[in-house]
Amino acid sequence: MRYWTLFFLLTLTLSSCASVPISHSTVILPDDDDNLGGTGIESTDIMTVARKMALSILEIPEVMNAKGTPRIAILPVKNNTRFIINKDIFTQKIRIELNKNATGKVRFLARDRIEDVLKEREAKRKNLVTASKEDDLLGVDLYLTGELTGLSKAASGNRSDYVLMAFQLIDAENSDIVWEDSYEIKRVGEAGVAYQ
Repeated sequence: MRYWTLFFLLTLTLSSCASVPISHSTVILPDDDDNLGGTGIESTDIMTVARKMALSILEIPEVMNAKGTPRIAILPVKNNTRFIINKDIFTQKIRIELNKNATGKVRFLARDRIEDVLKEREAKRKNLVTASKEDDLLGVDLYLTGELTGLSKAASGNRSDYVLMAFQLIDAENSDIVWEDSYEIKRVGEAGVAYQ
């Protein structure tokens, strides 16, 4: 009896292992084509947009000729395309490029983390934790935001997508758009690639 129970459990274990699909993946650079096709926004587009926008921002008078360091906060990017995409990846990558290469010409304010900053400031003011300095919260000089706009069409299993990726710096005092730049793509391919 024990022999049959052991045989049954072994057979059940091996059969369940045999039905598990094996996944193979390959690591590629973000600049490399993944050969999946599709007509949407690719990682290379995000990287190209970030570099282009960061360089363009550094050339505007509000940054080049600033008396002091302009403080930038990020507003959400609007996605008016058919693609499901983490739209804020664009401003995140632009911020990273500027922080990495702008050597103090601009500074970003972490307004998305303001509750944590206020809690820490309160703890310091109440001497619950140590503080190396006390400082004022800084105001925003410029807002960085953007909008993704698309035009899509499909026929006979094929698809065409045009996407305009536009970004702006908005003066936080008077709402002037002090800078704007864009990047465009148009791709044609077979329908059926899912973007997430």
